[in-house]
Amino acid sequence: MVPFYKIQVITPQGAVYDGDAVHALVPAESGFVGVLANHAPFVTSSAGGRFEVREKDGRERKFKVGMGFFEVARNQASFFVQSFSIED
Repeated sequence: MVPFYKIQVITPQGAVYDGDAVHALVPAESGFVGVLANHAPFVTSSAGGRFEVREKDGRERKFKVGMGFFEVARNQASFFVQSFSIED
């Protein structure tokens, strides 16, 4: 079984995405950050942009997010953003 972690995206209006990720590509201030299961605790600000998630079932999801903050700890990740849209 491929290791995975819980990930959610939260806007001022509430949670807009909640899933099980194998990998996420997060737009950080100075480029992109790749996040896998069991990632070390990490916090970064984000100017927004393309946000990609490969889910546990293999599905690739693509989103566009506004500026915000990304945090990962204890095999869970949260992305707090100003705006969110699906690009699938």
